[in-house]
Amino acid sequence: MALGIIVLAVYVADLTAFPGYIKVTGYDKQVVTSGVKSTFHEGVIYRYPGVVPMMEAEGDYYEMGLQYGVLLRPEIVSGMDSMIKILKWNADEMGVPYPALVGLIKYQARQMAARLPQKYQDEMRGVSDGSGLSYDAVVTVSLFYDAGQAMGCTGVLMRGKGGSIIQGRNNDTAAWGGEELSRMTVIVRHKAKGLNEVTHMDQPLYMGVETGYNSKGLSFGEEVLSIKSPNPDGFSLPYLIRMIMEECSTLDDIYPFFDKYPTVGAYGCVWSDLDAGRGATVELTPTAWAKNELKGSILWNFNRLYDERLASQQKGSYNISGYNSDREAVSAVFPAKAEYSVEDAVNFVRATIGPEGIDYSWCGTSYAVCNWEASQTMVFDTNTDGFFMAVGPYFTARQNIYHYYNDFSRKPDLFMPAAPIDPVIEKAAQIDNRLISKAEKLQQYISLAGQYREDANVQFLVAYKSFRLSKVDTFVQYAEKAYSMKPSVPEYQIYAGMAAYQKKDTEKAVSLLEGVAARYPEQDLFRLTALEKASMAKDPQKSAGYKSQKQAIIDKNEAQAYYDEKILPLVDALDQAK
Repeated sequence: MALGIIVLAVYVADLTAFPGYIKVTGYDKQVVTSGVKSTFHEGVIYRYPGVVPMMEAEGDYYEMGLQYGVLLRPEIVSGMDSMIKILKWNADEMGVPYPALVGLIKYQARQMAARLPQKYQDEMRGVSDGSGLSYDAVVTVSLFYDAGQAMGCTGVLMRGKGGSIIQGRNNDTAAWGGEELSRMTVIVRHKAKGLNEVTHMDQPLYMGVETGYNSKGLSFGEEVLSIKSPNPDGFSLPYLIRMIMEECSTLDDIYPFFDKYPTVGAYGCVWSDLDAGRGATVELTPTAWAKNELKGSILWNFNRLYDERLASQQKGSYNISGYNSDREAVSAVFPAKAEYSVEDAVNFVRATIGPEGIDYSWCGTSYAVCNWEASQTMVFDTNTDGFFMAVGPYFTARQNIYHYYNDFSRKPDLFMPAAPIDPVIEKAAQIDNRLISKAEKLQQYISLAGQYREDANVQFLVAYKSFRLSKVDTFVQYAEKAYSMKPSVPEYQIYAGMAAYQKKDTEKAVSLLEGVAARYPEQDLFRLTALEKASMAKDPQKSAGYKSQKQAIIDKNEAQAYYDEKILPLVDALDQAK
């Protein structure tokens, strides 16, 4: 054990010495730069002001990696700095030592790298040699996606004019990497000899594909799913997609790969065969997979298993959350059409209005399609040269959306300007994206509530975040304030009812909690647990009824462990503070 800790500490000491530990390679003297264009061997990169860098690498895999490392070295250096900040923050959030976290990720990444085809390992060595970064660091970041599996995204397929297809995506990664992650997007085209050209839009050192397309018209985006039992011996998803993109030309070509290569985790993959006008969502798990091809004019996909045969693998915490159901509610009221346009796809990924006419980006804990976690928006279209993309730290679909061309020597054009954001919503997103502790975020929310005293939702968010931290006095104060300002919002009423329970006003607590419907199962578990406790002394029979309803929800969603570990302690804290 002591030896293991020492080894981890030595490894992380190297990592945290950044940037000094990156070796000087001398390759920079071979880079030829003229204006926005730089070349090295057969590789070329364009850095236009205000848009994402665009690079092409060509040759065998080691050579493509070498070009990648040399030409993207500034972005790799900046990206590594951000990755270190992100990993340290995640270690603090998880309550684990940073050396242990990095050591575990490194170990998992090396295991996965060893299972990749040799050509991809050669490419990583080329990146290492070209950038001056250690091979271990390249492998760790390149395969971190599979080791981390903590992102939430949106995918949509639409039928376009004349049977064409349009694919839209929001990449919701900010909850994992915050403001740092939004600075890290690069566009890379791999031109391996004898294979399809593959273009993808990912972070530096991600040589697999999380979002991208190939020269045969296949485009791809994915949503991470949360399952009970990942397979540590499985295949990396981004590298599986890279392999498929390099070798496949049609939608039918891709399916055999899912039988041949079981993945590490679970993923909701959205595929378009742009040339054939076909699209499908594919749900991958380590043990099985299922597909759902686009049959009507629209098909969306969020972070959950839809196929009934696979659904039992999903974690109970995802079964009861409102994270996906809210986006589905917003999507359900999106205008139905026989044919859609690229502008429609942008409007879909920008959508925030729910079935009640309420803005889901600013109403309690509701979660819109366009949300504070989104750091990349992408649209592919059969009838368009290139693709459409926006990047930003939050609500990225509301940022400027640019048309990027297949010919990287063409400067991208503004396609749709940024959509306005209410200042209080933007300030709240800024707080949520900062790599600081939950307690620090709560203090900043309290300050924001002081600036916007007439805004009920920011008062509620203070109540919600203090409840999650068991800061009971703050919770009660702000829960009551939000409800008094806007009693028509059901979620405000639920939290006001729990505040009344904490103050031993059981009659008011029962009245508030009985008279409201929860939006999603987790919320209902809080409501029913408080009702069970509030009714126990005066009406045991009624209390038992609430307990029975609560247990039915837990059993249906296989959420007993999550309830015991995450929900019940928060309600118990209201008792302990009395």
